[in-house]
Amino acid sequence: MNFDFAYLVPIVAIIGGITYAIFNQYFKSRRRDNEGSPAVREALARSNETNAALLSRLTAMDTRLAAIERTLSEVG
Repeated sequence: MNFDFAYLVPIVAIIGGITYAIFNQYFKSRRRDNEGSPAVREALARSNETNAALLSRLTAMDTRLAAIERTLSEVG
């Protein structure tokens, strides 16, 4: 029984192409669902606002701490 592997190449290529197309569509739809969701956008906007508020508070605390350090170094 002699099997010619030349027939196997197109079959494997067709199966691989179909598998690639299925996975490509699946992941493309998952990306679209996550990026376009209004809930995700709203959560990201709230997170950005919170981070900006925290950054401004930390900057203010850093400024106050620098003033305290300056005063302590002058006294000591």
